[in-house]
Amino acid sequence: MTKMVLRQKYIDFILENLIHPQVKIQLPIPGDNGENYCVQEGTILYMDITIQVIERYTRAVKLKLNFDAYEKEQIFFIPITEAPELIERKLHYTLKKVVMETFENNGRRQEIKQWYDDARKNRFI
Repeated sequence: MTKMVLRQKYIDFILENLIHPQVKIQLPIPGDNGENYCVQEGTILYMDITIQVIERYTRAVKLKLNFDAYEKEQIFFIPITEAPELIERKLHYTLKKVVMETFENNGRRQEIKQWYDDARKNRFI
């Protein structure tokens, strides 16, 4: 089997098993210093993302991401030498990064903080 055929089969495997049409990512809490913090316990909010593969390349795919009121395109590199678990972790990191950058670029950091505050208050009602 040639390297190209093997690479294509691996990309097909990743697309079929790791890149799902619907995913949830944890929304980090925006900190006062510009950093984002992931919560390990307590109130955790998630963002639903719809993913569509719109183009395939030799070692990457172009994804169309829909979340909240946004639609973004993102190229995601699929390294042939990495395990599927690591690729999946990188995908979730990339998705989280795109979501947070989009919210920050649209001045919505404070809105995410408010979502967390509201969720904490409603948790005990």
